[in-house]
Amino acid sequence: MNQPGSSLEPAVGLGGRSGDMADSSTPFIRNAWYVVAPSSEVSRTPLGRTVLGTSIVVFRKQDGSAVALQNRCCHRSFPLSHGTVDGDTIVCGYHGLRYDATGKCIEIPMQKTVPAALRVRAYTAVEQPPFVWLWMGMEPPPENERPPQPPWLADPDWDVRWGYLYVKGSYVHMHENLLDLSHLSFLHARTFGTPEYARTPVEMHCEGDKLEVWRHVQCELPAIYAQPLGWTGVRALRSSGSRYVAPGLHVNTGIFRNLDAPDDADRPMVQVAQLVTPETAHTTHYWTAQARNFALGDAAMGEFMINAQLTAFQEDVFALEQITAMQQLAGEEGCQEFSIPTDRAGVLMRRRLKRLADLER
Repeated sequence: MNQPGSSLEPAVGLGGRSGDMADSSTPFIRNAWYVVAPSSEVSRTPLGRTVLGTSIVVFRKQDGSAVALQNRCCHRSFPLSHGTVDGDTIVCGYHGLRYDATGKCIEIPMQKTVPAALRVRAYTAVEQPPFVWLWMGMEPPPENERPPQPPWLADPDWDVRWGYLYVKGSYVHMHENLLDLSHLSFLHARTFGTPEYARTPVEMHCEGDKLEVWRHVQCELPAIYAQPLGWTGVRALRSSGSRYVAPGLHVNTGIFRNLDAPDDADRPMVQVAQLVTPETAHTTHYWTAQARNFALGDAAMGEFMINAQLTAFQEDVFALEQITAMQQLAGEEGCQEFSIPTDRAGVLMRRRLKRLADLER
């Protein structure tokens, strides 16, 4: 455990002068899994989506399995998402070229034969409800490597709701934001932050591949948690953890204890899968899946909690969009920033992303 203080590494100049940390100019990490869509959004109607600066079309075959192809007909670049699915093939809506699920062109209506070179790229798509994941690497994923989706998203002992936000900001800054619990007292003062957060010591676990931060805060819980627990006005211990898992996944955990009640080993918990998918260098798809182990089966409470969470996360979206605008205004002069000790996990995460990007190049 590392407490913030003078023993940590000194402040580091960020922005364009810091070459060992990822930022919005760092090439995408393609040898990784990213969510392309919720399962409910993928159907027999072609769906176009931009992922890592690449236009993808996603649809279902007759057996229900998901297919992901490059969303550009190799004839005249018309988007295949504006075509139609026929059987297990997709037909371009411009000149009728037909592609199978591997991306191979198998029919050109105006001629009898199809040159073998005519194809579009196919991507490995794996469905783990409630999401469909893509592997964006040039080579297939390593054998037995599956998307890092948390198992509790499909566990009947957890009640799950998900939502989506579109972010005009870099996915790198989104991951850094998610590792930073310090801003809850300020950016989220009117939603799920409390004044005690900023004054509570932070625990950092940054050994090996682990990047995780925790705060254990005594406070009155905000309504998003107090209302479903029936703890309004109750003094509680709120343990909040945030863990970077992969370029496309971050996990938050909340554990609650009623300080006015006997200590019970079975404490209510909320876990949140933060599914972060770069669209472009400056825009991000952001799905958030919230799971709770209390008030199970209460649909109204589930909607209340996910809507309250999305309201709070919209504040993060606002912050990232403002930061992006300021950095772009800096232009060629650059935007020098400085880290403070509580940024350590975020700095290490950005260095890891930079190393991964450099290895791929």
